[in-house]
Amino acid sequence: MKSICCVVVLCSLLCRISAASESICEPEDVSGNSNDWIVLQEKPLGCWTDFQTENGTEVHIISLEDTSLFMVNLTMANKSVVIFTSSSAQPSHAMLQDNPAVSIYVTNGTLLTFIHQTQKPLQILTAPPAGNVSAVLQWAEETFGGVTSITTARSPKTITFTGVKGSQNSSRCELKPETPAEKPFIHLELNEPTGALKSCYIKHEGVKLHIINIPDDVTIRHVSVHLLCDCNVVLRGPAGTQWIIKNSLKMGILSNNQIHVNSFPVSPRIAISDNPTDITQKALSYFSSISISSYSEIHLNVTHVEVWITDKSSLAAPAEVEKTTPAPTSPPPFPVQMQLFSSPDFTTPIDNNSRVQSDKRVYAEISSQMFQEASIKVSSCWVRSTPVTREMPFKEEPCFIKDCPKRLSFSFQILQDLPAGSWDLECAVKLCGIKRINNEESCTLETPVKRNVQVKPFTPTTNSCFEFGLSAVLGIAFGGFLIGVLLTGALWFIKIRTGHPVALGMRSTAAELSVLSISGCPCGLTKRQPVPTHPSPSENSSANASIGSTQSTPTSSMA
Repeated sequence: MKSICCVVVLCSLLCRISAASESICEPEDVSGNSNDWIVLQEKPLGCWTDFQTENGTEVHIISLEDTSLFMVNLTMANKSVVIFTSSSAQPSHAMLQDNPAVSIYVTNGTLLTFIHQTQKPLQILTAPPAGNVSAVLQWAEETFGGVTSITTARSPKTITFTGVKGSQNSSRCELKPETPAEKPFIHLELNEPTGALKSCYIKHEGVKLHIINIPDDVTIRHVSVHLLCDCNVVLRGPAGTQWIIKNSLKMGILSNNQIHVNSFPVSPRIAISDNPTDITQKALSYFSSISISSYSEIHLNVTHVEVWITDKSSLAAPAEVEKTTPAPTSPPPFPVQMQLFSSPDFTTPIDNNSRVQSDKRVYAEISSQMFQEASIKVSSCWVRSTPVTREMPFKEEPCFIKDCPKRLSFSFQILQDLPAGSWDLECAVKLCGIKRINNEESCTLETPVKRNVQVKPFTPTTNSCFEFGLSAVLGIAFGGFLIGVLLTGALWFIKIRTGHPVALGMRSTAAELSVLSISGCPCGLTKRQPVPTHPSPSENSSANASIGSTQSTPTSSMA
């Protein structure tokens, strides 16, 4: 009896483990950090007030994170002081559209280079330390009397000042989590983070069970959660993580961290590792469930994030998220184009449908319409058509016009042994400018610029006919003339040496022109008879007699 019970317990345990291993799906990267059941959004620290100095100057602080190349547009900004700070060890570059009414400050240790020179001298601060937003805020308040806004820009594409003035009554900047879209002064366009959210969903009947897992190596400390479904949730994070439920919880909740629902703490809390198998087993056991509806992992190293969880049947994202969640895009690091030409004067462009013959040289212009003053450098080029990739040698072409784009030329002769087809011509380029501080050249990281080319291998033509030029025709004519002169001279030589004159007898009829007699003997001319025409009996007999009377033999003529 005891052995039977052990077998039953073992089978039950194996079934539970099997169900747990099969019930979790394989998470994948979520484009734009938003799908049908979960939305993730960073809540960076910031503030905005109605502060202005006595002379009407605004004071803005930009805290940069994870930047490489971005654009700063100050053309619409009010009279301002703009302070840039960053603790990143990687250098970043800003394409600047300047405004003489704006003074730019950079904290000491911030590795930021402006590609375009500023219209006012760039000021490097010796204090406060780079990246410490609280210290920068304190310094700005002591120096200027206050701060109009603080904006955290993580991996920005563009930072655009709108020229709109603040309308809040508060004049003191208090750092707190905020949505960047709330700030009227500045419009941020951010690059889409990759790998920040991984998630998957399994459709099943019954009560939904959603799991959110923040691995232990992620530094998130505050997570605001909006539950837009009647569901059970498991919220797991590193030690010290706080979960704040923004609405009433209608179902169950399980976590290893501190949880507040409408400002009230909630229990229970149990030990849960960041291993998906451990989380799944404890979730299924606690809720007596047989399946996991969704499993999500957050890999965004920030202080505050906000999460929305909804039913998969609700395909539209929540309205409060739609206005702040950027659409998934994958733009190039900076705007640059490549145009191909068929002539060295760069006046005959090649369109996408044209076929380039491999023995012809192709000319290319690489330019940036937005940053025309920055110089372009090309390190390497190659052509690719899956699965073939070949390095493409290039030659830099001279250019003598102002703000000239980079000009190159290529030969597709290296593709001569390959069949005709579509190839991607790609070059690695970078933009370079002069630092305002020490007049040294600084360049961005390399980025590829690509253009599709239709290449046709060159096939030599085989022609069996000779093609004569003018010199050949003149040569042939002169040769014929010489042959004629020589033959004439030979005939005269024969005449002189033999003493026999050459007589040419010609007779023409309506049908032909023929040679009648050629003889070297003056006394023995032989009259060649005409070809008989066999006249019909009905011909005029008198005409025949008349013709016959004119004929005579050589003997009778001599007598």
